Amino acid sequence: MKKAIILSALLTLALPFGQVKAEDAPTHRISGKDRYETAVNISVEGWDMSAVAVIATGKDFPDALSATPLAYRYGAPLLLTPANSLPASVKSELKRLKVTIVYLIGGTSVISANIEKELKSMGISTITRISGADRYETSVKVAKHLENSESVVVATGEGFADALSIAPIAAHLGMPILLTKKNSVPSSVSQFVKAEQPVESFVIGGTGVISEQVASTFPMPERISGVNRYETNSNVIQYFEEAIYMDLPVIATGENYPDALAGSAFAAATWNPVILTHPTKPHQTTIDTVQTNSDYTELYYVLGGDKVVTEQAINSLFQK
Repeated sequence: MKKAIILSALLTLALPFGQVKAEDAPTHRISGKDRYETAVNISVEGWDMSAVAVIATGKDFPDALSATPLAYRYGAPLLLTPANSLPASVKSELKRLKVTIVYLIGGTSVISANIEKELKSMGISTITRISGADRYETSVKVAKHLENSESVVVATGEGFADALSIAPIAAHLGMPILLTKKNSVPSSVSQFVKAEQPVESFVIGGTGVISEQVASTFPMPERISGVNRYETNSNVIQYFEEAIYMDLPVIATGENYPDALAGSAFAAATWNPVILTHPTKPHQTTIDTVQTNSDYTELYYVLGGDKVVTEQAINSLFQK
């Protein structure tokens, strides 16, 4: 029997109206010249205006993995930046959105103080940096900015795929994403769980990334995993199928994190998942996920250019 979070979600989640059979649903690719411009173009596609923006590093994944629920809480896009200077495309997008509040995820080693100066020079006066001593404490600090939840997500802090598989779902179900080590729970995480006392937890990934001993320290742990990142992604989508829509799913490469990260906030806004795929040869589990849900899909958003996810790979997702 599925967990309480699913049942409670169904009380407020109406069944999708107007969904049509769409076995040949079209695809719409969102890309840019680099990961920063791709994230900007995802924002352009999803937001006409937003007072709030969440900005994470585009250079490494750990600090950013917990950011999607925060972006969703404020109805904000998730943009990326290098460490020392905002790309011109990001500055332009912040102006277009009329952003007045920015959350920076991570310490000054990943997003420097110069970024704050640039934001202030643009007239953005409310800048909140959320960071901890490490990736694990950062995930806790992000969680503290969310409303209290009876459920938490637990994912490895050593890889990105599992956290991104659950990110949009965790976001719209109001669950923080806590990062952990494989064989031990960081003290910042255990202290947060002790203080907040959630009643259930979803452990994403197999024992190769989160040991049974670690999983058992969380309340009512429910592990969702697969033999690889793609099967884990498919199993996450299947597990939460009653609490999500599949009319506008997002497809992103499972081999790198930036596009899926920015896309997770975009997907969360429409209560859709991110489907991770191998960039050249999709795994059968990914094909099965797409085809099983094709009756309800109106449009597939594909993130990144042809070098990131090939057109041949996308086409193979639909071949019977």
